[in-house]
Amino acid sequence: MVVKTFSTDPERASPLKRIIARMVDLLVAWALTLVVPPAGVLGGILYLAVADSFQNGQSLGKMAFGLEVHGGNGHPCTLKDSIYRNLPFSLGLIFAVIPVIGWILLIFAIIPILFIELWLVIVDDKGMRLGDRISDTLVVERVP
Repeated sequence: MVVKTFSTDPERASPLKRIIARMVDLLVAWALTLVVPPAGVLGGILYLAVADSFQNGQSLGKMAFGLEVHGGNGHPCTLKDSIYRNLPFSLGLIFAVIPVIGWILLIFAIIPILFIELWLVIVDDKGMRLGDRISDTLVVERVP
């Protein structure tokens, strides 16, 4: 797989800020699932999938912590990019609501992938996790 270089030289986002921002987004998705079951579950899944395509590549969590998602061309994350980069999180929520088989898939497939994602955010020079590599995106500190 070839990873494109970005046209600008943005500052790599702090791994701690990224983790906390993701936790905020997961809380938003979780809250949506509780609001109006079962429609809330769909709302939570959709939020996780498309949130990074909001305002200048910022989910609610990223807005709160001054982060942006840029595409390979240096522009804000598109809807398609957001769906691809957030697939593990969306699938995790889908599997979490499916009795028995969903939990088995969550435990043996999604959770290990999420640990790899976390590890890559911390150790990769650009902080690119698997989702970033698949969608050719990069999370950076927002420039005012």
